[in-house]
Amino acid sequence: MTAEGIVAVLGRVSSAAAACWREMVLRVRVLTARLNVGIAARLVTAFIGTGVLVVVANFFVVKGVLIEKTTEISRIAPAPPPPPVAVTAPEPAPQPAQNVPPPAPRRVVSSESLTLALDRYERAVKDRIAKKTDENEAEYQTASGELDQTSNSFIAQAAAISGRSFAKLGTAIKSHRAEADELVGLGDDRHANIRQYGTLFEQLYARANASVKAAWKVFGRVVARQSLLQLSADLDELRRRSASLESADGVGAPEVAALVESEQAIISNLQANEKSFRRTEGDQWYTAMIEDLAKLGGLRESIIQVNAQLSVRSPQLSESARSLAALIPAKVEQPVLAAAPKAKAKAPTVAQAPASATPSPSVSASSTSVELPSAVPAPAVVETRSVTKEAPEDHRKRALVAWISIAVLLLMSLIAFGTVSSVVGPVRRLHDATLRLAKGDTAVQVQRGGIPELDTLAIAFNTMASELAVAKAATRDYQRDLEAKVAERTRQLQDLAERDPLTGLPNRRELFLLLNAAISRARMEGLLVGVFFLDIDNFKYINDGMGHAFGDRVLISLSRRLQEATQEFGFAARLGGDEFTVVLERAASLEDIRRTGLGVVQAFQAPLMVDGRDLIVSVSVGASIFPDHEQDADALLRAADAALFRAKALGRSQLSVFTPDLVEAAAAKFTTEQGLRRAIERGEFELVFQPELNVETLETELVEALIRWRMPDGSLVSPGQFLAVAEESGLIMEISDWVLRSAIEAAAHWHYGEWPEARVAINVSPRQLLDNRFSDRICELLREYKLPTHCIEIELTESVLQTGAATIDALRSLHSQGVAIALDDFGTGYSSLASVELLPLSRIKLDRSLIAGVDISARSAAIARAIIGMCQGLGLEITAEGVERPEQFAWLRNYAGMYLQGYLLSPPVSRDQVMSSRREVQQRARDLLLSSPNVPSANVIQLAPPAVHRVPAVG
Repeated sequence: MTAEGIVAVLGRVSSAAAACWREMVLRVRVLTARLNVGIAARLVTAFIGTGVLVVVANFFVVKGVLIEKTTEISRIAPAPPPPPVAVTAPEPAPQPAQNVPPPAPRRVVSSESLTLALDRYERAVKDRIAKKTDENEAEYQTASGELDQTSNSFIAQAAAISGRSFAKLGTAIKSHRAEADELVGLGDDRHANIRQYGTLFEQLYARANASVKAAWKVFGRVVARQSLLQLSADLDELRRRSASLESADGVGAPEVAALVESEQAIISNLQANEKSFRRTEGDQWYTAMIEDLAKLGGLRESIIQVNAQLSVRSPQLSESARSLAALIPAKVEQPVLAAAPKAKAKAPTVAQAPASATPSPSVSASSTSVELPSAVPAPAVVETRSVTKEAPEDHRKRALVAWISIAVLLLMSLIAFGTVSSVVGPVRRLHDATLRLAKGDTAVQVQRGGIPELDTLAIAFNTMASELAVAKAATRDYQRDLEAKVAERTRQLQDLAERDPLTGLPNRRELFLLLNAAISRARMEGLLVGVFFLDIDNFKYINDGMGHAFGDRVLISLSRRLQEATQEFGFAARLGGDEFTVVLERAASLEDIRRTGLGVVQAFQAPLMVDGRDLIVSVSVGASIFPDHEQDADALLRAADAALFRAKALGRSQLSVFTPDLVEAAAAKFTTEQGLRRAIERGEFELVFQPELNVETLETELVEALIRWRMPDGSLVSPGQFLAVAEESGLIMEISDWVLRSAIEAAAHWHYGEWPEARVAINVSPRQLLDNRFSDRICELLREYKLPTHCIEIELTESVLQTGAATIDALRSLHSQGVAIALDDFGTGYSSLASVELLPLSRIKLDRSLIAGVDISARSAAIARAIIGMCQGLGLEITAEGVERPEQFAWLRNYAGMYLQGYLLSPPVSRDQVMSSRREVQQRARDLLLSSPNVPSANVIQLAPPAVHRVPAVG
């Protein structure tokens, strides 16, 4: 058949095959649509059909396929003389020629160890740059040594076997090493700068934090300037942002801008408040802060520059390592050298193939070419070729196998096409629906169809979309509610940040903002600003008597009164507790400020309405003026606070304007308070004892314990100079507890020594009585020193009536246990008679003001005589304080049961001098009796001879 015929036949066959293919595809689609089977079923069907067809094909091949091959010699090329060499049969392997030595083995050097050493060195360098630790340093040194040793060994061996020079490779390795060492040095510089930056920052932060902690404390209130607090907050922000400097990947532009912004905020704060900082913290503190900030900025620039170099050069190092790896050959082999034969090889003896051999159908000879050694001239070359012939029936069987194979391929293709069609369509629909759902179209639904698995997925998707639509609607509703709540809470937080939660007035933070704004306007307009510091008089009694809830309602009513009084000229704010501030903006003169302050005081002379009852509450007001007194809000408030204390000292419900001497008084109180704190720590207090003489027995039966403060120069300070400050600062509790313990210890010393009947009078402060553990404390000390209760006497002032009923009950409990109770300074207050009635008293101590004129004033004598008669009628012991003249002694000696105390008899003495002082007081009293005139009185008594009177010890 000609070529044109073959092409025509193939064309007809291909057209028929294409038509058959289209028909089969259509039928498969219809069949799969009807069957609606899954992917697994289709694949199982395809594999079963394939297996059946393969089994059938193999059966036919095994039974009938026989291929017959014959081999013939096509051409024998005769060689020129000498005679041709015969060719042997192909089965036996040719033997090597005799006397020909085998080739020598070739030497090979591998670069694998050098490549591994280079990789290890690169990793060690990167770790060493990122972090300088002992482990990274050791790994870096080890990798460096390994790279040197491996590279030198490789270059030496490669040069020895190849004869070539590897100087370029050695130079590249040294250059790579030098570049890595420079990067390691940059990393060390970076670590050093970061450490220095951290140290300098901590020094700066510690200096600022120490200034905040050492803020000036006035009258128990800690006053810290806003500028110092802002400086501390800016330093905290700088600490947080400077953490980005430690990143080994470098610092981006946003982080650098944030760092610079934090540093600039601190510098701006220091510059804006330079005068205030220099005045309060000192020039050295301010200069150190500015210098440290400048150094901090320089270190930051250095760190950023080093990070920039590292970020640029680290990739260059990696590129250098890759270039170096490219220079390293995979292996180096010894070159092949051609060797001349040592002897002529003798041609092997082989059997000649017969020239007219008949080809056998069962024998096939492969093509063979034999080349003799060069010593044999012009060898013969023999060429062979194979010829295969097949039987006609075998050709038919092979065609059958081919058609079966084609049928298998068609079946597999149809199954694959049907499966892909039934998967791609639903998947595409699911994909499109998913995109629409992601864009927010919750109403999307997927058309069902395709294989069961994907149809089930479409049903699940549609269900999910419906549920998402419902959830989205609920989310929108919830988001609207949440946004409304957030807006409301934001408003509430804003109010909490700016307003006092109880009164609704501006709080301390808002006060400073408003006051600073008023000062700025007054400075530009050339006007004055008045700052008034208010405090409710005796507000503590309202809280104690009516309860804190009622006290809060009083504060609310008072704040409303303040708002009404100040809305025309300024604003009011609450600092805390019962302290309020009023600011007068744009005042024209000092008289305007004074008039406004008096108006605030008078505004509270009208009763307040609280819970349906009228309540009269008075306020004391201290005033300061900008710019006459201070220049900033903090200082103006301190000045007004100092003026407030002057107003309270003037009798309350008063207005006091700040004067410079108030600062000096405040400084003196502050100095005294600090000195008291040091005195408590160093034990600088001492107890002295002043005898009280019984005029009937001329015996000292009682001594009063008095505290003194021993100053560093050796002088003694009386309690009148420091007890008031101790009361205000709260240190009186520690001091009084020390007095109580020391006095009981002294009484126990005398009781178990040479004065068994010793009794000690101890002064107790009102604050001690407010402590519900006071009576337990006395009993605990008495048990500790094993002292009977009658050996001590508690001296109180009439202010104890203001401490409440619980205190009086505690005193009655002590009195019932045998502890004597004395009322000191009797006759100086307004409630002395009530004190005698309510308190469980054992003794009355007449104040020195009553005794001062009994010998020279008939009026004073009559008053003293009446009080003494009242006390005698109540069965109370009486002590007359302040006996300084013999005439007073002569007037008082005629009253029975009278005790005398004063410098006429004895000044206060130390504990070691008490025993000798008792004898001296007795002798002094005798001398006074002998020398004093006889003063007539209705209560004249006959003095008994001096005798030693002892009271038996109890307990």
